Amino acid sequence: MRRTALPAVVITVGIGVLLGWCVAFAPAWIVRHDIGVHGGFQLSAADRLKAVNDVRVVLLQGAAGLVALGGIGLGAVLTLRQIRVSREGQFIDLFARAIEQLSSEQVSVRHGGVYAMEQIADAAPHYRGHVAALLASFVRQQAPWPPTRPPGEVDAERPRYTGGLRDDVGGAIAALSRRSMILPGDSIELEKVDLRGAELVDHDLSGFCFAGSNLNGANLSGCDLSYTTFTDASLKNANLTGATLTDANLTGADLTGATGVGTPPAPHRAPAPQS
Repeated sequence: MRRTALPAVVITVGIGVLLGWCVAFAPAWIVRHDIGVHGGFQLSAADRLKAVNDVRVVLLQGAAGLVALGGIGLGAVLTLRQIRVSREGQFIDLFARAIEQLSSEQVSVRHGGVYAMEQIADAAPHYRGHVAALLASFVRQQAPWPPTRPPGEVDAERPRYTGGLRDDVGGAIAALSRRSMILPGDSIELEKVDLRGAELVDHDLSGFCFAGSNLNGANLSGCDLSYTTFTDASLKNANLTGATLTDANLTGADLTGATGVGTPPAPHRAPAPQS
């Protein structure tokens, strides 16, 4: 409210000062200055009054023109603000609709909601951080590890997955890996998620956090896993061939049977003293 009222007060005061100057001070000063510089003679009282009034009329006409131009400019500013507010309202509606899609019971609808979120992030940069956090939360809820449903039910469903993941979960991870909504310095928190057998070839997962997650049998070949956290994660039989693991945190990770992981160097031992 204050931000909206302040410009109006400033403009009103400015117009008042301008009109006061045009009516009260400027005409007489202009006439005196013009006579002193160019006239070289004194006007009669009647001529002086007429000259002052003529100057006043000209100044008021000019001031009126400036006020009109200012009104046009102010109208343009207000119109742009209204357009901006209207567009923001549209984004809010789209965001709310996408959230509804993500909460649907149908996989295809949730999958559509994932891509709707990605489009919102592309069109509205100020929503990017929110979209990234929301999609990460979506993956954690939809593919938790350990599963919240009976293990037998989850295992029976898994053969129907494409690329080792349900379409909505795989779509969310793919969207996050494209990084259009990830802000610089942000980490994607995917702790304790079920990514068993996930086909994530060539994904950019740098800076992601998979702490406590199950990636058994996952195909991470060619992935960028720089600064990625795998603390206490299970990577049994995972394929890490060609993956970039610069500064990745593998503390406590189970790499049994994993391929593409370099063998850590043996600890240095001091030579035994010779007898």
